[in-house]
Amino acid sequence: MGAPTRTVAVRVPQWPLMAALDRHQRRTEAAARGEEPAAPVDPLQDPVLLLENHRVVEVTAAALQAGARPGQTRRAARAACPEALVLEADRESESGLFELVAAAVDTVAAGVDVLRPGTLLMAARGPARHHGGEEQLAERILDAVADHTGWEAAVGVADGPFAALLAAGAGRIVRPGRSADYLAPHPVAALRHAPVGPGWGHRGQPSATRPEKKLDLAETVDLLQRLGIATLGDLAALPSASVADRFGPDVAELHLLARGEEPAPPAAHHPTQPVLAETVLDPPLVRTDQAAFVARPLAEQLHEQLVSRGLVCTRLRIVARTEGGEEMERTWRHDGALSVADVVDRIRWQCDGWITRARLGGPATGAIVRIGLHPAQLAPAGESAPALWGGAGESAQRAARALARAQGLAGEDAVLVPAPVGGRLLARELTAVPWRSERPDPQPGPWPGALPRPVPATVFRHPPPVALLDADGAPVVVTARGLLSAAPAQLRVVAPGVPALDRMGLRSGTALTVLAHGAPTVLDERWWAADGDRAARLPLVVRGAQDEETALLTLSRTGEWGVEGIYD
Repeated sequence: MGAPTRTVAVRVPQWPLMAALDRHQRRTEAAARGEEPAAPVDPLQDPVLLLENHRVVEVTAAALQAGARPGQTRRAARAACPEALVLEADRESESGLFELVAAAVDTVAAGVDVLRPGTLLMAARGPARHHGGEEQLAERILDAVADHTGWEAAVGVADGPFAALLAAGAGRIVRPGRSADYLAPHPVAALRHAPVGPGWGHRGQPSATRPEKKLDLAETVDLLQRLGIATLGDLAALPSASVADRFGPDVAELHLLARGEEPAPPAAHHPTQPVLAETVLDPPLVRTDQAAFVARPLAEQLHEQLVSRGLVCTRLRIVARTEGGEEMERTWRHDGALSVADVVDRIRWQCDGWITRARLGGPATGAIVRIGLHPAQLAPAGESAPALWGGAGESAQRAARALARAQGLAGEDAVLVPAPVGGRLLARELTAVPWRSERPDPQPGPWPGALPRPVPATVFRHPPPVALLDADGAPVVVTARGLLSAAPAQLRVVAPGVPALDRMGLRSGTALTVLAHGAPTVLDERWWAADGDRAARLPLVVRGAQDEETALLTLSRTGEWGVEGIYD
């Protein structure tokens, strides 16, 4: 989990409907050339229905008042509102046309990311400081979109992308630190618009209602409503561990958003050699249908580079150069790893957007002669890869249920997991915390005298005592100067019945020959205080009873030796 980022969200309300109306109007104008053009459709006054797969997905206010509703069939909607204009959704056209809005916002601030057609996200801190405040930034964005495109946009500012998206619906600026309070009264159905991207559910987790089907955002929200979770506040009030145990990591991400927080970005990876894919277009790209032939080879070229390096891309910047030398670029966000098909879609949409922008009176860009793909965010492939057998989320869910049951039967401390905290001694580098509990923040260090990697496979929190003797049978100690009093020749196990030592043949009372040893390392912690701790670490190689060789790490305190760790 990361601290919420102050975020600006820009939305064009009912974007699919606005794009369809724009497409309809231009077709009408083209068909009526030389004749008196028909009156333009006013979405504020005229009834309009937008269909997709024979179902209504968007309606104007006039159609809604007449009785048409999203989700109805074409027949039912036409029966309720016979005079309505019926349009078909076109996702390709929506994506390309939205480049006009993105370009308009670009005139106000850089660093705009397309979440999905109709929605933009950007960091608020820098642009707001440049324009004199968040209110002034929002006004500039609204004016730029209206001036350059003629559409009405909505802007919201809040901590975290989800709160910013909901604030954009109301045109609000939520004060810093108040996002959770702002989200709480919203219905849980608002999660249908959560900024999780089209890849949500990429972990392969099955649907809660239909195990044979991939997890679906709309079905998940419906399930939460049937369980009696009416508002985002109700969802946020549930324990994080319980949500993750019951629903898995994808729904746990929704729970995080409902609390006004945002997931931590994937671990950034910076390869020594840059990862990019470019192609020179001959002939130059001047039509949108050409982009389909260019996109797949370029996407496969990028995918091969990522696979060879064991990486995945979660944010992609598409850069184009025109024959006039102008460069255009746009960044696309995605939840999870971008597949070849995802990259192909974004190349096609973006090229369509640039060509459409020039055709509709935007800056004359000229033909595109070069396209490049530049990953803006890379992560190790293991973070998004499925498990070897079945989905990663599926196996994690089974393990989570088993661990939760163990905790329910034997208590929270029955299932402990290691958490790094930092320290010089091996026993202090890690601590055991209850599964699904909050992990302590690691202490940054530096830690002079800490053991370099690799560390022993077996570490004793309380080192079992041993005796270290020289060739004459006298105890070996570490002097105040950090030197050995004599070369160690024999190690005698004093600790009674330690299973880890028994498995390695180091049973109580046995004497082992020291074959080799390293130089002692003095660990002098808080030497200036009365509760300071002084110790010395010495690596050894000993020969066991069966002539096997074992590498040990021993620790001396006040002249007494113990085994800190065993190398396997």
